[in-house]
Amino acid sequence: MKKMLLYLLVAVGTALSASALYYCASALGRSNAPVVGGLLFGYFAAYVLMQLYFVWYLYCRFAKRPETKAPPGLTVDVFLTVFDEPPWIVKRAIAAARQLSYPHRTYLLDDSPTKRYKHLAHQLQVEYLARNGNKDFKAGNLNAALEKTDGDFIAVFDIDHVPQPDFLDRTLGHLHDPQVGFVQAMQTFSNEGDGLLARAAVQTSSEYFNITTCGKDAVGAMSHHGSNAVIRRSALKSIGGYQPGLAEDLETSIQLHANGWKSAYVCEPLAPGLAPADFSAFCKQQLKWSRGVFESALRSIFTGAFFKLTWHQHLAYCVRFSYYLIGVSVFLGLATTGFYLFAPSAEIYEGFMARILPLTAVSMAIRFLMLRSRGTDPIARKGVHFPATSLVISTWPIYLLSALCALVRIPIPFISTPKVAGGSRVALWTVLPQLAMVALLSAGLVYKAAHWDAAPAPLTVVAALLLMAKQWILFVPFSQMLKNQFKKTRRMTSTSRQRQAVATSKPTRALGKAA
Repeated sequence: MKKMLLYLLVAVGTALSASALYYCASALGRSNAPVVGGLLFGYFAAYVLMQLYFVWYLYCRFAKRPETKAPPGLTVDVFLTVFDEPPWIVKRAIAAARQLSYPHRTYLLDDSPTKRYKHLAHQLQVEYLARNGNKDFKAGNLNAALEKTDGDFIAVFDIDHVPQPDFLDRTLGHLHDPQVGFVQAMQTFSNEGDGLLARAAVQTSSEYFNITTCGKDAVGAMSHHGSNAVIRRSALKSIGGYQPGLAEDLETSIQLHANGWKSAYVCEPLAPGLAPADFSAFCKQQLKWSRGVFESALRSIFTGAFFKLTWHQHLAYCVRFSYYLIGVSVFLGLATTGFYLFAPSAEIYEGFMARILPLTAVSMAIRFLMLRSRGTDPIARKGVHFPATSLVISTWPIYLLSALCALVRIPIPFISTPKVAGGSRVALWTVLPQLAMVALLSAGLVYKAAHWDAAPAPLTVVAALLLMAKQWILFVPFSQMLKNQFKKTRRMTSTSRQRQAVATSKPTRALGKAA
């Protein structure tokens, strides 16, 4: 019954999107700027293809792998990668790795400039590995460790992830097929209670790791996601180790698939981590991730690796490549809506919104159905994640910036994501573009209200209100920024008063001595 409902909703969504595409194509003939209109239409068509049709196809192919037992006698190296993290996080990860029930050897891969975790590793009785410098960042760190170890399988964890004792027992069995190069387990996060921003950040990956990944696995196209994975050493050696880049995991899985290796996905929360707990930390993480994904997409195309994949893998990787284009899409939506609020006529845009608004509703219904009926973890089964939606939409300038940097080949340095709340201050640049667009739409609404009789545009007004409302979570970093500024002003005022008091007391003491 639920599957039939899914097919029905997908059919309705396909019809609505086809109607929107046809309308846009026909509107090009009435456009005063056909070149710009053509580019926008091409982008819209590609985005609908990759973020609606391809995603819906993966939804329809949804399937979870059956559990398998880990065969005895495998040699496993557990790699914990660390770069300047708080000691308590490192201790927590080491303790969890040592408790893994399947026989293994644990290695702490310290890429910190000061190599400050050596004593801690020896104290907690795990192997310690470090290298000179940190060339190629995480990929270089892992490759250096590969040269010093010899286990047939490598389990990789970021230092903020805490594997359950049965992690290896639940994953190694899927490597019984000698053609399976790696097994990826679900990524979940345990700090949902650290505040509204943390809860939103936790929710952002819920749909992907509960639903989309199961569809990708069903068609043989699951990708590596950096942590919570077990990789066959011979598979890594066949492609020259981890591929360097900001998204070393994505580039590595592309190369593995391009060279004929298979993948597997375990849809179980076996090693929860820590999501960014404040807006600046989330922006830093997303800037690094999105730039890495765009870079990987372009490199895989230019090197030809992308064209060695199966068509199912093409489809699945296009879903991941295009996810961060949401920044471009939101920006275009904001700019276009703002333009038509001031335009003498919004007839074309009104027709477009008459098709897009129902399509958006159907898309949300499909997502809700899948999460409620197929979600694995409790967060996913809620079905609706308003904080996550607002957070992703509110981060559009970050995604737009990374897309532009990828196009013009401006490098972005490796950024370590702060793992604790308050680990980074709210920077003005992270909220200023959003506030500027909200101000533009607000001015447009006032203007439209004043000229309503001349050019009514109800759906354009609805679009503006929705685009503004969907960024409601910005009040958290903005209020924090104002709070920090208020504290700074108070400190400066207090310091100024103290200096004045000292300056006033000096002449008084001098007069006393003279008397």
